[in-house]
Amino acid sequence: MKRKSQLLALLMALCLLASLAAVPAAAEEAGTNNPTTSEGSGNSETPEEKPEEKPEQPPASSDFSYPSSVNFGTLEKNASSSSRTQTFTIKNNSDYTMTLTYSTPSGYSVSGIPSSLTAGSSATVTVQLTSASSTGTYDRRLTITASFVGGSGSSSFDINLCATVVESGYSITADPASKDLGKLKEGYTEKEAKETEITVTIQNKGASSVQMSTVKGNDHFTVTAVGSDSVTLKNGEKAEYKIVPKQSLAVGAYTDTITFQTRENATAAFKATVVIEKKLDPLTVEPGALDFGTVEEGYTALAVKTVTVKNNTEHAIRLEQPASYSYEISLLNQTSLPAGGSTTFTVRPRTGLPANVYNGVVELCGSGESTKLNIRFTVTKPVGPSTFSDVAAGSTFAADIAYVSQKGLMSGVGEGRFNPQSPVTRGQLVTILYRLEGQPAVSGTGFPDVAAGSYCEKAVKWAAANGITAGGKDGLFRPGDSITREQLAAFLFRYNAYKGYVSTQRADLGTFSDSAAAASYAKDALSWANAAGLVNGTSDGRLNPSGGATRGQAAAILHRFCVSIGK
Repeated sequence: MKRKSQLLALLMALCLLASLAAVPAAAEEAGTNNPTTSEGSGNSETPEEKPEEKPEQPPASSDFSYPSSVNFGTLEKNASSSSRTQTFTIKNNSDYTMTLTYSTPSGYSVSGIPSSLTAGSSATVTVQLTSASSTGTYDRRLTITASFVGGSGSSSFDINLCATVVESGYSITADPASKDLGKLKEGYTEKEAKETEITVTIQNKGASSVQMSTVKGNDHFTVTAVGSDSVTLKNGEKAEYKIVPKQSLAVGAYTDTITFQTRENATAAFKATVVIEKKLDPLTVEPGALDFGTVEEGYTALAVKTVTVKNNTEHAIRLEQPASYSYEISLLNQTSLPAGGSTTFTVRPRTGLPANVYNGVVELCGSGESTKLNIRFTVTKPVGPSTFSDVAAGSTFAADIAYVSQKGLMSGVGEGRFNPQSPVTRGQLVTILYRLEGQPAVSGTGFPDVAAGSYCEKAVKWAAANGITAGGKDGLFRPGDSITREQLAAFLFRYNAYKGYVSTQRADLGTFSDSAAAASYAKDALSWANAAGLVNGTSDGRLNPSGGATRGQAAAILHRFCVSIGK
């Protein structure tokens, strides 16, 4: 009984020990599942989570793969869209996600660049030249800006886009397209011409190769190829030509359109211009001649005329003061002329010169150079009174009739009379001009209605031979017909041209009420004659071109012509 009691006590003790051993394990298990611990469990802690790593620098070149350039090459004008399109790949080589932005360059379209690119991923980008309708070079830059998500700063990556659009087929250009080679002096040397030389560059702008062949249109310029005359040019290649004026060009302005041509008939034009100036003497005067006209003895002092002397050399010239017996010459404004310099002086005939022709030369000299000024001046004796019984002293045409009779241009009609109111005939008028010319020897057949041996036979032949008269449409001259005012003007106008006298002044015949009545052949002559004061209008404002002219009127017209024009 006692042993049973001991065994029972031992068994209870073992159960108690087993119960105590299970308490820590339960407490440990409870601490694992419940983060909240009791105050008595001071040995239990919660572990911290590790934070995500962020990039400290913006993307480097090694972080981003991209091509440095995309070359479209040479495209023909209006090329297809497929030939104007290129693709390339970009890649994110980093461990972080990138944000990408870009701006589209002008002339191109861009697609396929994502707004973000994850670590290790890539994208295909498409670039297209938007148009090939115009030739030219299309070099642009595509810039992609990249930054890390959550990072700071950004980096830019540049891709060069290159494309050239050329003409389809064969095309060449000339550069420059034109050039003024300046001025050369008459008689220029080969060296002087060489100094104006211009280089023209011919470039193949087409897609196909061309071979240079011929040069045309260079009438006044020498064209020389730098290299082969038949060089072959690929697209973009160039050939040079030297262009200079040809030797011995006369004074004048020259412009040639020079055409360069290939065997394929492609052409390019270049316009060259050069001016050849007259080579001036070392010293020149302007004007080179002076004409003071004709005056009668007892004339008053005439107005002075100014002359300019110019030094055309490249060195200074010291002038000597010119002098003349028949002319008053002022002192030179300056006697030392620098290269290209000029000075002036004045000239006029001396007063009191007797009747004579004073055709003189004034020479200007200095530093071994010289030039001459030609001067013309005539003094006549006063016309005396008329000796004709039917011409009263002081009458309308008295002085004119005295002048033409004393000059031997017109004579009386017999019995001491001049008959100033009778008409002048065509034969008489050409006879007057023939006498004015000095009655030179004549030849030719004349006109069938001008009798051999008649008073006007030689005069009519002379006038016909020198273009002063052509007769009528019927081949006749009609020497006995009264001359009309327009015929008289025409004869004088043609004689004036025959003599080489200047006749640039013209009057407006429209101021006369009957100007339309003038024959077409005589209008220019009447305009000249009216401007020169030879044929004036009538008192009633008419030109009266078909009206006759009396001997007195003819004397007045001839007097004015001789004194003011024909000298």
